Amino acid sequence: MDTKCDIEEKENIVRGFTLVELLAVIVVLAIVMLLAVQAVLPQMTIARKNAFAIEANAVIEAAQSYVVTEALTSDLIIPSQGLCVSTNTLADGYWKGDVSKYDGFVVIKPKVGNQTNYLYQVYLTNQKYMANGVGLDKATGQNQVSIIGNDIKEGDAIGNIGTVCQGMDIK
Repeated sequence: MDTKCDIEEKENIVRGFTLVELLAVIVVLAIVMLLAVQAVLPQMTIARKNAFAIEANAVIEAAQSYVVTEALTSDLIIPSQGLCVSTNTLADGYWKGDVSKYDGFVVIKPKVGNQTNYLYQVYLTNQKYMANGVGLDKATGQNQVSIIGNDIKEGDAIGNIGTVCQGMDIK
C-alpha cells in the first residue's frame, strides 16, 4: 500500500519540460520559419509582378475593344501619328480595372501601310511597378500580348502622357 510519502514522491517524478528543452524547440522553430520565409518571399514578388502583367494585358485588350467599338459606333479613325487613350477612358466600359490603383495610357498606332491593324503600346503603373510593353492587334491573329512578369519593373515613372503622346490625339 502506498503511503502519503510514496504518493508525493511519484508526483514529483512526473515533470514538465525544462527551460533548456523549451528554448531548444523555440530555436529550431525559428530556424525553420526563417528558411520558409526566405523561400516564400521571392515567390510572392514574382506572383505580384505576374498579376500586374495580367492587368497590363487587360488594359491592352480594353484598348483593342475601345478601337473596335468606337470605330463601329462613332467612325473613329486612328491618325497616322497615333492615338493616346488613358486608363480613365478605358475604365468607362472597356476595362474593369480599379482606376484608383492604376494610372497610365495606351498608345495606338497604325502599322506601316495598314489602316486596319494597330500596334498597342501600354504605359501602366500602380505606384510600385510599371509596365511598358507592346501588344499585337487581334486582327493579325497574333493576340499574344508580350507583357510578362519579367517585363515589370519596380518604380512608377511611366512617363508623362504629354511627352509620350506629343502630337497625338488624346482620349
